[in-house]
Amino acid sequence: MTDQELIEGIIKRDRIAIRQLVDQYQRKVIKVAYYFLGNMEDAEDLSQDIFLEIMESINKFRKEASFSTWVYRITVNKSLNRIRKNKRGAMISHLESLFRPSQESETCHPGIPSTSFTPLEEEEKRMLLHRAIGSLPENQRISFVLHKFEERSYKEISEIMSVSLSSVESLIHRAKMNLQKRLIPNFPEYLKK
Repeated sequence: MTDQELIEGIIKRDRIAIRQLVDQYQRKVIKVAYYFLGNMEDAEDLSQDIFLEIMESINKFRKEASFSTWVYRITVNKSLNRIRKNKRGAMISHLESLFRPSQESETCHPGIPSTSFTPLEEEEKRMLLHRAIGSLPENQRISFVLHKFEERSYKEISEIMSVSLSSVESLIHRAKMNLQKRLIPNFPEYLKK
C-alpha cells in the first residue's frame, strides 16, 4: 500500500489501512517515544495516543514532508508533551540504560571508548554523561537524540522539528560543544593527544 493509499484509507477509517498504519509504524513510534520517555510501558501507552492523534489529524497532513516524517513529528511532540506533563527526567533514566553495559554482551555502546574502569567509576561517568545530555536546551537535546540514537539524517530532523537544515546542523554542533565543555574535564580519555 502506498503512502497515498494509506492516507486515503485512514481518512475513510478503513480497517485494513488502519491495520497497515499500525503494522508499519508501531515499532518505530514506540522506539522514538522510548528514547524520550525512558520507560517501555510509557512508550507503549503513548503510542496509542499517537495513533489516535494520527487518525484524528490525518486531514491536516499537507504532504509538505513525507508521511513517515509527519508520524515522527507527532511522536516527538507527543513525547515532549508527556515529559512536560509528568515533569520527570525520564529521558535521563533511559539514557543511563543506553550506556549501561549489557549483561548479555561485554561490548561497549558505540561512541564510548573501551576503557578499564571499576563498576563504580563507570556508573559515575554514565551519570555525568546523562546529566549533561539532560541539561542541554530542549532543541539541542531533541536534535542530538534523533541524530545519535535514532540515526535520523539532518534533513529528516529538520522536517521533524520544523526547522531549517542549517538550524539542525547548528543545534547538533552546539549540543556537541556543550557536551564537550561539560564532559571533557571528567573524561580525560577523550582528550586529543
